[in-house]
Amino acid sequence: MRQFQKTLIRRAVGCLSLLVVAGIAFGCSPVPRKYIRAAAPNVTLAKLSAAPDVYRDRLVVMGAVILEEETKDGNLWLHVKNRPLDQDYRPQLPPSVDDPEAGWYWVVVSNHQSFPTSYRHWADMTVVGRVNGLGPGKEPILMMVYARGWGLKSGGESVWENFTDANYIPFTPEEVVGEGNR
Repeated sequence: MRQFQKTLIRRAVGCLSLLVVAGIAFGCSPVPRKYIRAAAPNVTLAKLSAAPDVYRDRLVVMGAVILEEETKDGNLWLHVKNRPLDQDYRPQLPPSVDDPEAGWYWVVVSNHQSFPTSYRHWADMTVVGRVNGLGPGKEPILMMVYARGWGLKSGGESVWENFTDANYIPFTPEEVVGEGNR
């Protein structure tokens, strides 16, 4: 009987260990599943730059490193160098500096007051953004929805999500605004 209990305990511990390892391996994506499902699949900077209208208003997942920032019209504009993503959505260096994936794009953070101040210490980031056309330098513009910053050292990583739902932003049609001015 005692041998049976030991065997049962070993099996239970083994199964629990396997579940923990599987959870870590398959459940810890740096990008929430809701964004992966909603995003246009297999978008690269080269595809986005070549046909921005095809992706307009669609979610895309990209990698980046922040090189410049400025505040414009109350928004934080980040000028970023593209970093292609690997299968785990981690930014990687492009194959060469001449590669089409070694280009630039803009990321606009509309609710930047809640953006983590640690972003200046991110080595690179995984961005989920809605394509908004082309900006300065004919570079794509993404309106940031979600970001996962990868720190230079442990503790420098953080996550940000824009919780503003576009369905609840007050909007007054021009016809109504025009009536008030008559």
